[in-house]
Amino acid sequence: MFVDSPSGSDARRSPAAVADYRIIRALGAGSHGVCYLAQAPDRLALDVEHVALKVFSNPVGEDAFHRGVRELRTFSEVRSQYLLGLIEVALGDQFMYSMDYIPGGSMAAPAMPLQRDQALAVLEGAARGAHDMHEAGLVHGDIKPANVMIGGDGDGPTGVLSALGLARVITAATAVSGVGSSATLEFADPDMLVGQTPSRATDLWALGATIHRTMTGEGLYGELPDMQPLVAIRTVQSTKPKLSAALSPAERDLVSECLAPHSDRFRTAAELADRIAEIRAADGR
Repeated sequence: MFVDSPSGSDARRSPAAVADYRIIRALGAGSHGVCYLAQAPDRLALDVEHVALKVFSNPVGEDAFHRGVRELRTFSEVRSQYLLGLIEVALGDQFMYSMDYIPGGSMAAPAMPLQRDQALAVLEGAARGAHDMHEAGLVHGDIKPANVMIGGDGDGPTGVLSALGLARVITAATAVSGVGSSATLEFADPDMLVGQTPSRATDLWALGATIHRTMTGEGLYGELPDMQPLVAIRTVQSTKPKLSAALSPAERDLVSECLAPHSDRFRTAAELADRIAEIRAADGR
């Protein structure tokens, strides 16, 4: 459901409510907004009590709102078990959208520790979600550990990719705001800093960087300075990514192929997911 309704207070002050969503607590914050755990309003008639509510920090004009709605509507029409379900989009004081809440947390902040095989299973799901988006003509544009949610049931965890990065759609196209915070630069294909259009290939880079960070706890460029975006950009542009010794040989080869020149990367995110599945199978023998 997509509606145009008023939103509430500035999300950065952890409001008691945003529109008719009652805020329970903050789930996390990024360079463009805050994600909250919220109680779903009765008008939605949902069979769940809680949803996740993403509220963008800066005001958004009507044209940008409609661009965001179009992107999210297309995203919501992709049928995939590996993509987070969207509920509604609204514009009031700020742009916001609600989506399914997954209590398992994200790969940036798991609700419970994951074994190595479980982490690989989640990352495989994220890659399959990216492939399903690509096949529908969409590029995610903001794949990172915080956007890889940990779903699953009694059969074990699986990865669910959260909604596409809208910063490039509803904010001014500058080098930093278009890619994200300094920390987010770690997961952005360096070619995007010089004007490369987001694509399957750039999402594959992001998946490789996400795999590296979640499997090793280390960044490809060390730890980028979060409060010094220009320093972070120069580091990314002038430093070759360094792979951690904590990766297994198979994982190292996989990440290397994600970070290779565009023509040498996996052709699709499904190929990447299949490779992760092979590594899991081999580790289980």
